[in-house]
Amino acid sequence: MDFKDLAAFNVAMLGKQGWKLEIVSQQGAAVDVWNAANVWHLISPSLVLFDNASDIIFHLLRILSTTQIENIVTIIWSIWKARNLKLWQQVTDSTTTIMVRAIHLLEGWRSANRKQNPSNHSHIDTTLPRNHTNQVVDGDSNIRWRKPRSGRLKCNIDASFSDVNNKIGLGMCIRDSKGFHVRSKIMCFSPLGLYHAIRWIHELQLENVDFEVDSKRVADYFNKGSGDVTEFGSIMDSSIHFCRSFLTNSHVEFTRRQANEVAHTLAKAATSSSSFRIFDEIPTCITDLIFNEMI
Repeated sequence: MDFKDLAAFNVAMLGKQGWKLEIVSQQGAAVDVWNAANVWHLISPSLVLFDNASDIIFHLLRILSTTQIENIVTIIWSIWKARNLKLWQQVTDSTTTIMVRAIHLLEGWRSANRKQNPSNHSHIDTTLPRNHTNQVVDGDSNIRWRKPRSGRLKCNIDASFSDVNNKIGLGMCIRDSKGFHVRSKIMCFSPLGLYHAIRWIHELQLENVDFEVDSKRVADYFNKGSGDVTEFGSIMDSSIHFCRSFLTNSHVEFTRRQANEVAHTLAKAATSSSSFRIFDEIPTCITDLIFNEMI
């Protein structure tokens, strides 16, 4: 078969089911997404020529560039994801949400391929419109998140205060020894995220978790402090007792903000959320960070 790029072909197959569900009908929110992505003009002629999803995909693989194929396939996947969310969780994604999810997937996939093929430095354009900026880590570039040891998990916690919303947002993210996202959570209220993170880990029945906070005061008190009669000390003493009772093989470490970007980004997102949320899949606001820190 005369395909221009085997890798693009393999990725395209991932979107095949989504195409069958959403594209052949030429109606609904899918067309709005294609128009927003400025690729509908590439797809619509094939819908006139063929009435079978597989034929449409194989035809596009032959006539489009690798970059165009990558863009279209990731949008197909995001549309398919939106369809499943609506069907199983009664969640309706906007056109913007579908687009941003596709952008994050594509950027993560391209970043991983660049790392695996360092000799390929050619510039790759994208037809997907962008409405966000890339994360930039401030400070010493050598300070970055580190994966936990094999067989352990790491839970990063951070807080962010919003003057506009008058809220304290908490962000927590659990990752495994390969850097893969396990689960994350955002919530508002308490100034001590560690208190909530410890109880959340216990509710999930997880073990061997390394907690990282970018508050040296919290880490120092947890490991060697006592006797503080303030509200801070009361909350910390409760956290220490709870951890020693139920999470005996876990500990708390201090990390710099530059190595705690995922939790910090989640904490900022929490300040604009009306309630707490738990994510089984990677939230779009931290997708780039997760991919970068896995490498």
